[in-house]
Amino acid sequence: MITRPTIYPLALLLIFLSACGEAEPPETQYDHAPEETGMTQELGPEQIAFWDNIQQHCGNAYEGVLADATPFYHSFDVDRIVIHVRNCTDTLTHISLHLDDNHSRNLLLTKADGTLRLKHDHRNEDGTEEEITQYGGNAPQPGLETRQIFEADAHTAEILPDRFDNFWFMDLMDEETFAYGVHWPKHGNSIRMEFDISNPVEAPPTPWGY
Repeated sequence: MITRPTIYPLALLLIFLSACGEAEPPETQYDHAPEETGMTQELGPEQIAFWDNIQQHCGNAYEGVLADATPFYHSFDVDRIVIHVRNCTDTLTHISLHLDDNHSRNLLLTKADGTLRLKHDHRNEDGTEEEITQYGGNAPQPGLETRQIFEADAHTAEILPDRFDNFWFMDLMDEETFAYGVHWPKHGNSIRMEFDISNPVEAPPTPWGY
């Protein structure tokens, strides 16, 4: 089980995540949004195993803690962090991220261009897109069955030029812990959240726009 440390602040997470439907996708179309092609994706065995490991949690919600953060991210408190693995298809895993009553964040993991792609879909409360959205990137092959790293792509560098070298990670650390976070090498900043995947909790509200 995860031991809850002192929670760092909500603004911290909002800064991180701003830089950093059920089965129906949102109506808004994005130039850089991940798409389901219906085509067979040529993934390596490590990424296939990682995909399957993540999708084992489809339908479940998990509570988490802010496990580690550099001083850049220390600001206002957030009381509760929850992820919900809410929508899984052959080419999409949608994980919504809920920070207290903020339901704007979505992690969209897809199969694309022969690898795994992570995009961050940010929504306003009325369902429209935030100014900074659809950032992320692809995972270099092969990665591990339990861990994949996603390097910032050209769209990310365009809308967040100071974070061109960001990379995000998803890590099934063990049977009880899933970690998600980002590293910002240029300035030595990083943040990591850990979720107790041994103890499903009640699903949070539907994320905004879905």
